[in-house]
Amino acid sequence: MITLWLWGLLNRRSIRLIGVAAGIALTMALLGSLSAVPSSSSATMTARAIAGVPVDWQIQLVPGADQEVLSKAVAAAAPVARQQLVGYADASGFEATVEGTVQSTGPGKVVGLPPDYGSQLPGQLRLLLGKADGVLVAQQTAANLLTTVGDTVTIVRPGLQSVQVVVAGIVDLPNQDQMFQAVGLPPGAAPQAPPDNVVLLPIDLWRRLFDPQAAVRPDSVRLQLHVTLKHADFPHDPSGAYTFVTQASHNLESRIAGSATVANNLGARLLAVRGDSLYASVLVLFLGLPGVLLAALLTFAVAQSGADRRRREQALLRTRGASLGLLMQLAAAEAIVVGGLGAGLGFALALLLICWVSPASSRPPRMTPF
Repeated sequence: MITLWLWGLLNRRSIRLIGVAAGIALTMALLGSLSAVPSSSSATMTARAIAGVPVDWQIQLVPGADQEVLSKAVAAAAPVARQQLVGYADASGFEATVEGTVQSTGPGKVVGLPPDYGSQLPGQLRLLLGKADGVLVAQQTAANLLTTVGDTVTIVRPGLQSVQVVVAGIVDLPNQDQMFQAVGLPPGAAPQAPPDNVVLLPIDLWRRLFDPQAAVRPDSVRLQLHVTLKHADFPHDPSGAYTFVTQASHNLESRIAGSATVANNLGARLLAVRGDSLYASVLVLFLGLPGVLLAALLTFAVAQSGADRRRREQALLRTRGASLGLLMQLAAAEAIVVGGLGAGLGFALALLLICWVSPASSRPPRMTPF
């Protein structure tokens, strides 16, 4: 009897049944999208925030600290992808002789970089002219000194004799504010302006020129470890990623207390993105719920459109001897078939939407190497 009843409904009431099933499928698909879109957008925001920070941690060594011990402590505290030792030294000024005239600048910074720094930490340097191997001069400094590739620049060292280097390339520093930040400032302190004049040397040459300056003026020379973490194990949402990297930073600080100071660049970036992620989730929820309610109301309206006809059919069945239990079984069978069909279609559609949205959030933007 139930089979015959369902077969008759499919033959005579197929449009109404398909409409109800489609409404259920649409409602379920919208609910699935509401759960997938916030997580996908959060993952995309996390990936973009991570990709926008070329150096996750800047660890400034205390004079006399053992670099190898600190490197091992960093590797034990967090999953490390790369570590680069960078030297910073104060210079009293720079000079260059161009076409018989002497050009000079005010104080600046001389940075010592490993040979593979630009390729290991893309986004820190952008080569404009010349070659990346050798002495590099920042674009603003080259403009101040009117120098180009092949010119000689004199570095005025405080407390020591000046030294001369030959320019091999001109570079731009896209993240100059972060690269020259003052590590260890208390929270809320005003950020310091980056130097106007910067010369970058290979780390071996930098050590030969500025290790003597460190003995005379230890306050003018410092070393930093620039660390990039392995991001594959990070949580996909900004809040989870922020908690992860902050806990790892605190773990490192406890291991190297008194030997170095940590600047958590990635944590600061994720902290800013975390609020945006929460706002986006709330916005999606408020924008999506009306659509879900509208789909549910339309489904209810389609289902109710045949209420009068269904009552007449049930009355005819009762006059022909059908029991109340049989009528309940027929109604339940119809609901199970229509609801099951709509739920299956809705689940499949929601799964397709999730698969379509999710891959875009799993791939962080690529950065151009040096």
